[in-house]
Amino acid sequence: MSYADAKEIALLRLELRKCWEQDDRSGAMSALSRLTQRAGNDNELAAEVRRWSFKLAVAA
Repeated sequence: MSYADAKEIALLRLELRKCWEQDDRSGAMSALSRLTQRAGNDNELAAEVRRWSFKLAVAA
């Protein structure tokens, strides 16, 4: 993973946390979609996407 990829993933995580704290579901879904694209074949990122999806679904 390149530095640019790692930085983008870190920024997406920050955006997801911010959206979660502000109860911004549409923003969170957008960030989650971008994280899903970034995850590709990375099992750890895919698991993180699933955790966020679950967390957002439960909060609905």
